[in-house]
Amino acid sequence: MVAKRCLAVKTISTINTDAMKRLLYLFFLLLLFACSPHNGQDTLTATDSLLTIRPDSALMLLEKMQNIGQMNETGVMHYVWNRAMAHQAMGMSLEEDSLTPNAVAYYRQHNDMTRLLDGYLLKASYLRWTGHNKDALSELEEGIMEAKRRGNEVKLLALVKLKIDLLTLSNNHADAAQTAYTILNGHYNLDNDARGNLLFFLGLNLSLLNDKQADRYYNESIQLALASHKKEVAAERIRTYAESLAEKGEYARSNQYISRFQKLMPQYAGYSAIQLSLANNYANLHQLDSARYCLERAKASESELEKAGQGSLSRKASIEQLQNVLNYTDGKTISSLAFSRYCDSVTTVMLDKENTSLRRLEARNKLQAENYELHRSRLRMLLGIVLLFVLLLGGGSLAYRLYRRKYQRLAEAEDCIETLTEMLNRMHVEPVEEALPATDDANFFRKVLLQQLGIIRLVASTPTNQNQALLKRISAISCGEIPTHDLLNWDDLYPIIDRLYNQFHTRLTQHYGNLLTEKETQICCLLCAGFSTKEIGVVTQQTSATIYVRKTSVRRKIGVPEGEDIVAYVNAI
Repeated sequence: MVAKRCLAVKTISTINTDAMKRLLYLFFLLLLFACSPHNGQDTLTATDSLLTIRPDSALMLLEKMQNIGQMNETGVMHYVWNRAMAHQAMGMSLEEDSLTPNAVAYYRQHNDMTRLLDGYLLKASYLRWTGHNKDALSELEEGIMEAKRRGNEVKLLALVKLKIDLLTLSNNHADAAQTAYTILNGHYNLDNDARGNLLFFLGLNLSLLNDKQADRYYNESIQLALASHKKEVAAERIRTYAESLAEKGEYARSNQYISRFQKLMPQYAGYSAIQLSLANNYANLHQLDSARYCLERAKASESELEKAGQGSLSRKASIEQLQNVLNYTDGKTISSLAFSRYCDSVTTVMLDKENTSLRRLEARNKLQAENYELHRSRLRMLLGIVLLFVLLLGGGSLAYRLYRRKYQRLAEAEDCIETLTEMLNRMHVEPVEEALPATDDANFFRKVLLQQLGIIRLVASTPTNQNQALLKRISAISCGEIPTHDLLNWDDLYPIIDRLYNQFHTRLTQHYGNLLTEKETQICCLLCAGFSTKEIGVVTQQTSATIYVRKTSVRRKIGVPEGEDIVAYVNAI
């Protein structure tokens, strides 16, 4: 019966183990599918290398990507980051990249050092485009400090340039000039382009502060651009310097620099903006004929630009204003009615475009936010599934372990019952007061021990095969419900051991009493009485493994050689 029970336990264990393996396999397949980044990851990886050399191509690839919301969080943040970086590199607005702060926060949380400094630049740019200049400046200050700490001059200059732009737009020209001056006079390895840009910004902001040193920095920046054979950059700086001179009332010098610009960039010489600057300067110099000539050229150029969809309300207003001034000088009628109608029409078109763009931007931002929320909901659902699976797996494992433990304990209890029953069957049920058997000492000691456990008395009172009280008593002892140490009186059993087995207990305690524990002494006495390891385990309510360990301990303590019987060794003393 015990063997059958053990076989059942082993079979149940095998079935449950296989089922758990299958569940684990299905779980990992589900997790792998849910977390897969889909085929968009290849496109994202391809855009990484394009961001610095061909941001327009990178943006084109990103715009063609679909099902962004089905990617995992890493994929979504990668997409948002690369898209914002492409816009930043192309000088485009980041206003519609509403998830840019989330992407920056994500990579900071994951300690992505390769994106750390770019994160400051990207977030500051986003804040600038959304009108949060103060927060953008705070972000740039942190980024500049981090770039200095890491010694990354390339990122430092990019951060400083954006800071100067923001300060200039905020009319904080003194701080902008001081920032540029600090970098120029610091111990940084600046190339001609970087130095020229800083000198230009320094000159620009000093000119707005009416500082005479602005001329020096403007000219130095222009010379550096020409030395680097960058005519477009030099021309733009010359034009800005010419406007600065006009604001200071140096109209003749301003025209000289405009002429220099026209020689450097002849393809733009007739543009309305250039001709208008010349016309204004001539008017202030009271050279009205030249002013009228340049104004007519400006009108013609602006008309062509309007046809091409490149007209400017600002230039149109300047042309109209200067025309009225010249008309007044010539004694002609001054009227702004036509220009007002033009402004109204332009304003209406602009408002319509702005509303349309705003609606598109809101729709796009809303869609982007919904995709992100959908992604987060998907992650939460996946986390819930994982948590539920873990709970089910843990609960199932616990139930299985309890179930298995119950069967193991049942099997052990049945094994103990069988052992006690065999011991009982070997006894002759007769009163203890009878004369001691002379030839069956072991059976007599078993009879005394079983009598103390209460088993003999039950058999003697109702000696039937269906004795339920006997079976209940044996089962209770086997299952540990009745502690045997409360039933066995070893003070009475030790004298019986001495009497039956030539003073074994006395000899054992005299020589090794200070070495052996009480449990070890009891085991030695039971061994002397001929009890097997299993029987000793049942009587002392210990496992067979524990009995083997205690026997080994006894051998070591009293010095019994390996392979020699403990009882024979003690009896030989």
